[in-house]
Amino acid sequence: MKSSMLRCALIAAVLLPTAAWADNEPPEARHLLSRLLSAVAEEDYQQFSALGTEDFQAGIPEAELDRVTDAMTERVEQGYEADYLTHLNQQGYRVEIWKISFADGGDDTLARLVVFEGKAAGFLLQ
Repeated sequence: MKSSMLRCALIAAVLLPTAAWADNEPPEARHLLSRLLSAVAEEDYQQFSALGTEDFQAGIPEAELDRVTDAMTERVEQGYEADYLTHLNQQGYRVEIWKISFADGGDDTLARLVVFEGKAAGFLLQ
C-alpha cells in the first residue's frame, strides 16, 4: 500500500511542469527582491531603506546593512539567479521564499521577503 502511494506521488511529481511551482510568485515581490539586492550590491543604504516600511527602516540600521553588503556585494554583482520556492503564512503575513544561486558557484542563499503595501516589511538573507 505504501509503495503504491509513493509511486503515485513520484509519478505526479514528474508529470507536473516545473513552472507550475513558480506560478504563485507575486510579480510585485520579485521586483522588490531585485531592487533590494541591487541596493545591497550598490551598498546604498538610502535606496535599501526607502524600499521598506517605517518599521523596516527603523529595524535595520546602516551598520547592520553594512555587515550584509560586506558579505554579499561582490557575489550579487557577479550575477545571481533567484528561484521562487514558495510562501509561508506567518503571524498574519505572507512570507515569500527564494533560493538565490550565485554565478561564483559558492553556497546558495535563502531569501525571505515580506511585502506590505508594496514595501518590504521584512527581508532576510541566510
